[in-house]
Amino acid sequence: MRDSNEDMIELIDTSNLDGAYSSTIRCKIADEELTLRFGIEPIDYGYLKRILGFRPFENTGVASYRYFFALSYRKDEDNENLGRIVVRVEQLSRHKQYEFTTTRKYIASILWFSLLTDKKQVEQMIKR
Repeated sequence: MRDSNEDMIELIDTSNLDGAYSSTIRCKIADEELTLRFGIEPIDYGYLKRILGFRPFENTGVASYRYFFALSYRKDEDNENLGRIVVRVEQLSRHKQYEFTTTRKYIASILWFSLLTDKKQVEQMIKR
């Protein structure tokens, strides 16, 4: 298990505004930290709400939690549209990795962001 969240994509938020579902992430592109918001499938909204609401450590009121896609995933053997991702959950100095379900389409999107080297491809997604 990695001891750092370096180079991982942070899962920040998910929202549903009048049926328009989106995910907000933070990633590094060309040495620049960017916060991006992009459209997702409605099913992923539910999956992301579960991830971002997961509080595994005892002192939940002490500090906020942070969630990072560890860039590790696998197929779901029972459903070809789903996959299992590894998420690093952090609170203060504590951290542990857990596996969660999401769609393979969402996984592909996150992996695409991790490969970008120029922010021009995501200019319209940058959250200011």
